[in-house]
Amino acid sequence: MLRSLVTGATGFVGSNLAGHLRQQGWDVRCLVRDVQRAKHLEQLGAELTLGRLDDFDSLVRAVVDVDVVFHTAGRVQAFTDQQFTADNVEGTRSVARACAEASRPPALIFISSLAAGGPSRPGEPRQEGDEDRPISAYGESKLAAERAAAALADEVPLSIVRPPIIFGQRDRSSLTIFRGVQKLRLHLVPGLRKFPVSVVHVSDLCDALVRIAERGARVSPSSNGRPNIAAGTYHVAAERTIMYGELGHLIARAIGCRVVALPVPKFLFWVLGGVVEVVSRMRGRPGLMNLDKIREGLAPGWECSDEKIRAELGYQPAATLEERFAETAAWYREHGWL
Repeated sequence: MLRSLVTGATGFVGSNLAGHLRQQGWDVRCLVRDVQRAKHLEQLGAELTLGRLDDFDSLVRAVVDVDVVFHTAGRVQAFTDQQFTADNVEGTRSVARACAEASRPPALIFISSLAAGGPSRPGEPRQEGDEDRPISAYGESKLAAERAAAALADEVPLSIVRPPIIFGQRDRSSLTIFRGVQKLRLHLVPGLRKFPVSVVHVSDLCDALVRIAERGARVSPSSNGRPNIAAGTYHVAAERTIMYGELGHLIARAIGCRVVALPVPKFLFWVLGGVVEVVSRMRGRPGLMNLDKIREGLAPGWECSDEKIRAELGYQPAATLEERFAETAAWYREHGWL
């Protein structure tokens, strides 16, 4: 029986992953900052250990006797590049160092982001070996985090996963779009054009993470001063790419209503992002929408190819997008979120 550590276990991906691992018969240890917020994980049979990414000693204790570390913790919203660096880059570096110092270093599966690679060009889904061109502070921090972990690839077996937009049960980011569609019957599309996006349901992502942990390729250690990161990197996505406007229609169908996908000029998105960021700064809490996210939203596309994981590890989404959005809407309703 494999023993795992999940960082960020009270978050969207981490909590789903912990549950999935328990269903698969894994022993699961969860790194948490607050035991009270993690009681639901304990009820799943997971072991809780107190710790933080900026507390190296707690990370060293957490990785003891662990076979695989799933590093899902990180910052998605921030006011400054320094905040992204502290949590995403230095936090990942500390997790990798803790793994390296273990008497038997565990495999490290780092959940990064498609944003680390940057947007796709029209008609050209991103491949794992493409040149990295992040366009946001978040994407740059994720790329820097990948490189920080890869610097220890000769000591720690490392795989990197770059998911696109993730949705599913417990996701509060997608919930904002669901509520907008439900209440306003509108789905705002940035710019007066169609652009492709890849998405993945969290359950399919969890399945992919287990496959990668068990038999995925690892980042090749440095031979000329630079490790081969692409060798151990994977994209994972749903069964098809969609246009961003179609996202609103999929959500509306799942909720049981009609929606209008409304194209909005780019400059209005910049204005909206700026206003929301100012309000967020006044409140002292970063919001889901800000200028960094607007920059990503106005890119030509966010499409990736996951042919590699399908060919190497037999990954296939377990359900269609229509079914996955219906499952998500049902979960939201069941838990009073919609």
